[in-house]
Formats: sequence, structure tokens, C-alpha cells
Amino acid sequence: MPDALFQREGDLFVPTEAARSPWSEHALHAGPPGALIARAIEALEGDRWWVVRLTIDIMGEIPVVPLRVETEMERSGRRVQLVEGRVSSAGGEPLLRAFAWRVRRTGPLPLPPPVDTPPPMPPLPDTLPPYEIRFRDYVDFYGDGVEKRLVAGSVERPGRATLWFRLRVPVVPGEVPTPFQTLMAVVDSANGISWALPFEEWLFPNTDLGVYLAREPEGEWIALDAVTYLDPGGRGISDTALFDTKGFVGRANQALFLDQR
Repeated sequence: MPDALFQREGDLFVPTEAARSPWSEHALHAGPPGALIARAIEALEGDRWWVVRLTIDIMGEIPVVPLRVETEMERSGRRVQLVEGRVSSAGGEPLLRAFAWRVRRTGPLPLPPPVDTPPPMPPLPDTLPPYEIRFRDYVDFYGDGVEKRLVAGSVERPGRATLWFRLRVPVVPGEVPTPFQTLMAVVDSANGISWALPFEEWLFPNTDLGVYLAREPEGEWIALDAVTYLDPGGRGISDTALFDTKGFVGRANQALFLDQR
């Protein structure tokens, strides 16, 4: 088992086996590059700002090649910022494009009691047994890169599923992943754990990922409560509630392309 999702070679991030997709050994799972984007955004004056929304557009299948990650301040303000992130191959091929809205850290503000309550908290991961189901016989991110605890549903049958995830290895060697990096690494698994049609007969890859955070995630564990909705016209979405061990964190959505193999 590799000691990280990526190794550093100068300004490039070289993916290890632990970052591979469970759908093809020649492609990367989109989660690990998403964690690289989160890491780069945090490094850009991250201690002064909260990410409230991060969207990632996936330009196509992500090959197993060294990656370059870049960020740029699209809009700088005293209270609100827009940061652009890009992941490309070493040769410059665009692979992922991201935009993050950030707001200045303030407070604590004197807010009144909430009018509406958040979704109910799932059972904590330390109360659940390991859930080590895998899809492939090679090393990949879903099967090997994360530790899992099943709350509800099952990845072995179609329908809604709730799972806790924790990274088994850091994103890069020598660094402890932040909760935001962990969340962005695992959230792209939502349509995979809540599949509605068999993988052997159908394709339903996501073209993007949108994450909205009600608060900053905390700790090592992130739970996805995911459901997939499909349309006969050839499209669909996944809709996911996000939790850490303190409670509700936010929501995520994926747009899905649907077709028969």
C-alpha cells in the first residue's frame, strides 16, 4: 500500500495506486485530485477565510499522470473572495477546473436560536464495524485509500446509502490531511455508493461536483448520506448530506451522464 495518494516531484503531484479509480485502472478517482484543489485553496491565505462553496468541473476521464495544481484569485474583497483552481497534466492538458467562494472568518456572531433543525446525525463511526467491500482486484482509492463504516443501505445493492469515510493515507507525504481535504477526497464517491443501475450494464459518470458548507468540517471522519435520481432522457443527479462526528456540515450534488454500455 502506498504511503500517500500523491508523491511530490518538484511542482508536480505524481499519483500512486491509492488514487486510482475503481472503474478503470488507467484513470484516477476524481476525489484525490479534488483534495489537491482543496489543499491549494487552503494554502492561499486559508487561515483567514472559510470556503462556503466549491464546484469542480471534470473535463473528462482523469489519466494516471503527474498533475499540476494552480490557483488564482478571481475576485478579492474584504468580506468575500472567489478563487479559481485548475488541475492539468504536466503537458498542460486541462483535467479539472474549480471555483471556490470564500467568506472572511468572523464572529462569533450573536445569532438567535435556529428556526429549522439540520438532518439527523448518523451513528458515529466508532460504534460501527469496518465495511471493506471493494469493486476491483487492483489497488484503488475506494477499496484501499479509505476506511469505511456502513450506516444504512448497502453498496452491494441499489439505492440510498450512508457511509462514513476516513483517509488511510495522507494526500501528500508528511502532511496530515485537513478535514476539508478529507471531505473533498471522499465526496466524489456519492454516486458510486448510491447507484441505481448495475455498473456492468450502465454508465453514470459525474461531470461535476458541487459542495456547499454550512460550517467548517472537523476531524478525520466524513459521512455521506447519498441518493441518486435518474431520468430516462439520459441524465441524473446525486444529492448528498455531509456530516462529521459533530453533526451536519453541508450538502453536495453531482450532475450525471446516463447511458447503456
